Amino acid sequence: MSLLTAAELDRAGFPRLDRPEALARLAAVRPAAYARSRNALDGAVTGLSPSLTHGVLSLPEVLAALCARQALPVQHKLVFELGWRAYFRHVWRHRGAGIFDSLHPGPRPEAAYRDTVPADVREARSGLPVIDQAVRTLYASGHLHNHARLWLASYLVHLRGVHWRAGADWLAGQLFDGDLASNHLSWQWVAGTGSHRPYLFNAENVARHAPPAWHSPGTVLDTGYDTLLAWAQGEPPPAPVPRPTGVAEPALLSAPPADLGLVAPQPAAV
Repeated sequence: MSLLTAAELDRAGFPRLDRPEALARLAAVRPAAYARSRNALDGAVTGLSPSLTHGVLSLPEVLAALCARQALPVQHKLVFELGWRAYFRHVWRHRGAGIFDSLHPGPRPEAAYRDTVPADVREARSGLPVIDQAVRTLYASGHLHNHARLWLASYLVHLRGVHWRAGADWLAGQLFDGDLASNHLSWQWVAGTGSHRPYLFNAENVARHAPPAWHSPGTVLDTGYDTLLAWAQGEPPPAPVPRPTGVAEPALLSAPPADLGLVAPQPAAV
């Protein structure tokens, strides 16, 4: 992700990565509202992901704080989603770098997928409002609602034939809350290499959960799930119709800028 100043982070809605702010966000979580609206892009999400990714809060701590306020059964959607995050970390701990390879075969042979994200997607000019809005939001904020992440991943893998690993690596590089286990294993879940079936979505799904600017009627996504499944399995979808102009993809930083005065720790001291 490109470097933002503290003021820019505030304007973009980033949570501050300090303990008091994280605890305040945790205290503001409304489990019932989350369960009711979490799939909507304007739903009552927790905003805790950056604090969990960067170690400001722990999963057991979050769960304990929530349950201290009210009893939450294990079937509660918020507990369920925290469980997914814990499960992904568990898989990473046991498989190590194996999570960066397909856990099992997907709908198509591995060699059938391309190893780069198309330029029109990276530049938010695919011509599909849902995809272009997702990419613009990602670049502007370093964050993306989980539902939008699933849509973006599904489109890239199943309609554009991008290998899930290429997409996962690209997205992780732009996320402020990029947790490798959650990110890469979620892409595998979408791709069908970490689940029993590929995750698919259409224009109706977008219209149900996203603001009007994201809606994509009359596009390649305005179709049924049988057709989407056939495309996921290798039947060619209609060719994309990219727009001529888009946005510049932010440069990635491989090291902190020199003016921050940060020094990498010695490996033996870590």
